[in-house]
Amino acid sequence: MTGDVETPVVSVVLRTYNHARFVAQAIESVLIQDTAFPFELVIGEDCSTDGTREIVAAYAERHPQIIQAVLPERNIGHGAIFKRALEATRGSFIAYLDGDDYWTSAAKLQRQVDFLEANSDCPSCFHDVSLVYGEQGVPSGAVNPGLSEDRFALEEILLDCFVPAPAVVFRRAAADRLPDWAFDVVWIDWLIHICAATLGPIGYIPATLAAYRVHRGGMFSALDRISQVEEDFPFYDRLLDDLPEQRELIERCVAYRHSQIAIERLGVPFDACVVLIDPRREMKPYFNGRHARSLPRRDTRAVTELEAIRDAAATLSTADRDYDSPIRPVDGQGRCYVVVPANAADWMDERRQLVEYLDEQGRIAWEDEWCAVHELDPAGAVGADGRDRSPLRVDVSMLQPLPRDLVGGFLEAPARGALLPAHAIAVCGWVLGRESRAVAVEFTAGARLLWRTPVDLERSDVAEAFPEESVATSGFQTTLNLLEAPSGAAVEVVAVLADGSRLPFAGLAPSQPGAGEAQARAGS
Repeated sequence: MTGDVETPVVSVVLRTYNHARFVAQAIESVLIQDTAFPFELVIGEDCSTDGTREIVAAYAERHPQIIQAVLPERNIGHGAIFKRALEATRGSFIAYLDGDDYWTSAAKLQRQVDFLEANSDCPSCFHDVSLVYGEQGVPSGAVNPGLSEDRFALEEILLDCFVPAPAVVFRRAAADRLPDWAFDVVWIDWLIHICAATLGPIGYIPATLAAYRVHRGGMFSALDRISQVEEDFPFYDRLLDDLPEQRELIERCVAYRHSQIAIERLGVPFDACVVLIDPRREMKPYFNGRHARSLPRRDTRAVTELEAIRDAAATLSTADRDYDSPIRPVDGQGRCYVVVPANAADWMDERRQLVEYLDEQGRIAWEDEWCAVHELDPAGAVGADGRDRSPLRVDVSMLQPLPRDLVGGFLEAPARGALLPAHAIAVCGWVLGRESRAVAVEFTAGARLLWRTPVDLERSDVAEAFPEESVATSGFQTTLNLLEAPSGAAVEVVAVLADGSRLPFAGLAPSQPGAGEAQARAGS
């Protein structure tokens, strides 16, 4: 840092409480900033009980020209401590940081000030952050928010707080617009973004310059999902008074939050699909990690709403599934919940075929003044092509003894007796030829070839089990679409050797589960 520290260009507000494990890292990430202008660090420490105050005081003593510590004599709460720290700032620009987060680039402040000076119409700007977990800050590999646009209007900021707290730098004019109640709510940072957006577009820098820590002691991340969402309601109530012209949008936002709570209270399985009816296409459907879709579609594919819901009710696509374990069954496969916020009722009324389908294929699992949730019966799921896509019972058999020209072969997935979607049977395993190597695996039903997949995966475990066989690759993995097979036909799994030999070594026998079993799954 260079320049006159008596007139800082940027004031960094760091709010901290019981962050003894993290606050030094946060402070150091500010002190290391390399700027062409002076900055100050104002730390609001709210009478922590774990030694945080002693750490803050020690840093303030070592860096008196940069750090100003705001140290009330008693605990005053997260809003009041932020207000006192903000009132102590002197810079034209203000950056914000919580004591359990930290910045990851020494150029962060310089890059954001350069952006704001080059874009005078933007009252604030933000960037991406890394998500880290726990005390050690283990990186998740995820980057938040990772957006494609570079500017955001007030209406977009009202929909959701997608600006990460440690990522923002804003002009003092935005802080001056904060209402008196700003310091009484949890979402102070969100309100800052909203106030800024009333002055102009919020700028976005697509660079990862900070880390947001998720841990059990975090003020927000420690809450359960219902409590997190419920924090939005008093916030939106207050906004209605200050932004009456945005009433319709705020009411839609509130209805969407009630929809999220309905899904949580219903205990919807995390591997089920949730379809949000969103006629304006403005919400980004999020249901606590569940696979979420919205209608109308955001893309231009010629698929009707009814066809899209039929496919969602049948199953999730293989691209949406977690294949950390190829033999892991997906318990909620085929289950679908269609969420209709009250403000989407007129749109639904114009689509009688869709309404009739929901009535015939499922039941209303939740209904209140804000939304209705339709739970579709997976046992009656029919795809857009008219084929029955309810889960199949797949029995697996291994041929014994194996043909003499095979050293060995085995199917690791599907698991015996698994209930799986007919159009997406995950199959993996290994096969090893004796004198001629296996190059492919074919799946046949009678004389019909259904599918073929190469044997091209390295399997060190197989190589260790058969050290005398010098074969680098013996594994295979694919997805088998049994909608292509004659109904109920057994499937033969055949190893194709390099010399052209075709040797069966396993079989798959699909069948529909009994009606009682299907109903039990639908009601579970």
